[in-house]
Amino acid sequence: MKIKLTFSLLIIFQFGFSQQYDTVVIEDENIDKNNEIYKTGNVFVYDYEIIQDGERCKLKKNNGMFARSEFELVPIGTDSIEVDKIHLIVLPVEGADRTNGNQTQISYLQDPIYASLNSTGAVENENNVWIHPIRKGFFNSLETAPFPFIKKPLTIGAEWTDQMKIGQGWGNEMWGQWEGSLILSYNYKIIGKETLKTELGEIECLVIESTAKSNLVTTRLKSYFSERLGFVRLEYELMNDIKVNMWLIDTKTGKEFNDTRTFFQTKEYIKQ
Repeated sequence: MKIKLTFSLLIIFQFGFSQQYDTVVIEDENIDKNNEIYKTGNVFVYDYEIIQDGERCKLKKNNGMFARSEFELVPIGTDSIEVDKIHLIVLPVEGADRTNGNQTQISYLQDPIYASLNSTGAVENENNVWIHPIRKGFFNSLETAPFPFIKKPLTIGAEWTDQMKIGQGWGNEMWGQWEGSLILSYNYKIIGKETLKTELGEIECLVIESTAKSNLVTTRLKSYFSERLGFVRLEYELMNDIKVNMWLIDTKTGKEFNDTRTFFQTKEYIKQ
């Protein structure tokens, strides 16, 4: 059993590992307590679209990670969509229970099926705000693009760089494949302010343009950041002219969440 487990962990490391952004400032203590946006108990609901060959699509199904990923793109408006919306929830956890050390615990759920809870990390403090994107099934593709990231002070014209190494397990013939590791070199710049008209009303945002360059391709992310609501809109440009847009449509604050067992039994994550 120990040999099998060690081998499995080695495969995951070789094929799916990611090396952290070095310039992200991560706290050693008070990890969740000083968050102003991604507070524990908060919920952020996003709508999305995937544009391929000029057609706007959603995911009829979307499961797994790496080589086990299974997904199907269908035109928007198709019946029986298993991934219509994406929910980001901020969970209260302690110490060793955190999926990513010293990061605020966030989890992504796919509405309306709610078949799984995919947990990862976010960073919010006086220096920066940075979040892992959803990376299940098709969304493995977002690992090849810049992560949502903004540095403080929030100054128009501010520019910064970073780098990350990702394993070949994140690749797919749809958005690019490689052997071994792929080094992504990032460039971010706050280019201005824009007021977005959203389902939550008009929201003033800082606009960040970012690129991820590698020996395979250059991907892009244009993100819209609100000091009150965080990342309000994300516009990705991936390999093979694939585009992914996500935009905030609802928020909830101060919620208590069901434990994992209750969640899987009821498919409801907010405690009633």
